Amino acid sequence: MLLVEDESLVAMLAEDMLLDLGCEVAVAMRLDKALGYARSEAFDLAVLDVNLGDARSYPIADVLFERGTPFLFATGYGPQGLDVAYQGVPVLQKPYQAAPLEHLLAHLLTCEAPVRKGSASVPQACQCQTADAGGRSFRADPVR
Repeated sequence: MLLVEDESLVAMLAEDMLLDLGCEVAVAMRLDKALGYARSEAFDLAVLDVNLGDARSYPIADVLFERGTPFLFATGYGPQGLDVAYQGVPVLQKPYQAAPLEHLLAHLLTCEAPVRKGSASVPQACQCQTADAGGRSFRADPVR
């Protein structure tokens, strides 16, 4: 899981939530580090804070689109705060809360991957995950 969040306390909170869900998390707090991760590492999912100080996370989103990595945006502005090209991407309203985060991650794993508005490509469907013994449908560590 790639987590891109520029506020250290918020990043720690989100990382803890992801760890509680069973994720292995790589945290990037700067655009350049996140781009490096996105280009060189394989991630199952990603959570991108939209605003990274004076930069936006859209270049990271573009790399994830190219690599077919499902992701969501996290922002306090809601979907209307996204550039038009990215409004097909799921949005987690900040501040981070465990239940909505888990719900959106499960959605990314079981539904179609995000698409860019105006993109000619058809989104690829993700493989559905079955519920585990505890009745939870989200598994960051699927059985291979």
